[in-house]
Formats: sequence, C-alpha cells, structure tokens
Amino acid sequence: MNDKRQKTLTLSVIFSSFGPFATGYALFMNTSATQLADFLRRSVELTVLILALIIYLKIKNNAVSASQKTQYQRLIYKISAIVLLFSALILFGLFIRAMLYPNIPSGNIYLGLAVAALGILFNGYFWMRYRRFNQEQESALMDTQGKIYQAKTFVDINVVIALLSVQIFAGHWASYWIDTIGTLIIAVYLIIRSMLFFHQAQKQKSV
Repeated sequence: MNDKRQKTLTLSVIFSSFGPFATGYALFMNTSATQLADFLRRSVELTVLILALIIYLKIKNNAVSASQKTQYQRLIYKISAIVLLFSALILFGLFIRAMLYPNIPSGNIYLGLAVAALGILFNGYFWMRYRRFNQEQESALMDTQGKIYQAKTFVDINVVIALLSVQIFAGHWASYWIDTIGTLIIAVYLIIRSMLFFHQAQKQKSV
C-alpha cells in the first residue's frame, strides 16, 4: 500500500509540474483573467504537492517521532490552507481589477483549453485514487491531497467553461462576464476549502 502511495505522490508532482509551464505560456496567447488565475493556482498547488511528498518520505522512513508525525499532519493541513487562501486573495484582486477595468477577453484559447481539459482527466483520477487511499487508512497527507485534487478538478471544469465562452462569444460582453464570474467562483471555492483545512489542522490531537 505504501509503495502505491509513494508512487502516486511522485506521479502527482511530475504531472503537476507541467501545468504551470503550459498555462504560463498560454497566458501570452490570450487575455483571459481565468487563465491567469489558473496559472497562479497550479503554481502554488505544486508547492504543496512537493511538500507532501517530502513529509511522506520522512514518515515512511521512520525519520520522525510520534509527536513529530502529528506536527507534520498539522503542518500539511495548515500549509495547504495558507496556500489556497493566498491564491484566493490573488484571485479576488483579479476579480476586482476586472470589475474596475472591464475588457472583453480575446486571443488564442486553445492551449489553455487543452491543458484544462487534460487537467479534468488527470486530476479526477488522482482525486479518486487519494480518496480511496484515505478510506483504506486515514492519513492527513492522503486527505489533503485528495481534497486538493478535488478542488483542481472542479476548478479545471470552471476554466474550460470560461475559455470556451471566449471562443463561443468572441467579441461579446457575455465572455467577459463568464470569465469574471469564473474567477470569483474559483476564489470563493478556494477560501471554503482553505477554511476546512484550517479546521482539520485544529482537530489533529497532540500525541
């Protein structure tokens, strides 16, 4: 079981590392605020995935005591919460900017759309896999990773909708509103998930 978990964590980092590069390049091809939000989200989430792998390896190799393990469990929940909250605040800033300086999104959306569509498939797979691991044996690492991938899946669905609107409603204000509201939805969702992570951190009992 542990080997499968380690392999899944490693694959998570490898696959997720391509996201920030691809979406970063896609930013130069269109002016979608949701695309920028997607780039920021993927970048900060990659940091959490790398940290989770490092902590998992420490715990697996018995390099930590029981009390340290509890501290690490709290840490992964808190770091996950802080990263998602930070990302949400940035997105709120983008939402406010979009409202103050409205502009119809334009440009080539196909690369960003392809990345988000593939994200739904890959992130949905990892979400289900981590969820199963946590059901088999409760773990703060598996729980946070599962919920992060749940968030990634839902957000990718939202990104696809927003980018498709840029193509379908090209040159119309409908695309602006779908894109802007999409950014707000991402921010609100990340804040809710962040608060839940903070709550889980508080529930971890001291050893």
